Amino acid sequence: MKLTSFVCWCLMVCFPISAWPQSQAPQPAETQKMSSAEAQHAAQVKGELQKRGERGKVKVTLRDKTEAKGYVSQIGSDSFQITDKKSGKITTIAYPEVDKVRKSGMSTAAKIAIAAGVGVGILAVAVVASLAASGE
Repeated sequence: MKLTSFVCWCLMVCFPISAWPQSQAPQPAETQKMSSAEAQHAAQVKGELQKRGERGKVKVTLRDKTEAKGYVSQIGSDSFQITDKKSGKITTIAYPEVDKVRKSGMSTAAKIAIAAGVGVGILAVAVVASLAASGE
C-alpha cells in the first residue's frame, strides 16, 4: 500500500512539473529598447510614404544598402510596394527593412547649386564680352 501511494504521489507531483512551460529569460533592456526603436523607425517610414502618397515617386535605401526606385503602388499595414516605372517590376518591402526614404530625383540644394553655377557662368561670359567690346 505504501508503494502504491508513493507512486501516485510521484505522478501527481512530477507530471504537472514536467508539463509546466519553461519560462523565458527576461530580455535585457537594450533589446527591448531596440525593438521599440525599430518600431518607431518603421512608423516614421510609413509616415514618410503616406506623406508622399500612393503614386508618389520615391527612392528607398534598404538596411542591406540596396536601393529601390519607382512609385509607391500600395501602402499596407506592415509593408508597401514599389513599382519600377521602366520595367513594371513590383517590389514588396517590409517597413523594418527600410533605412531611408527619399524623393526621387535631384534634391532642392542640387537644383539651387546648378542654377547658381549657370548664373555665375553667364555673368562671367557677360563680363568678358563687355571687356572685349570696350577694347581693354
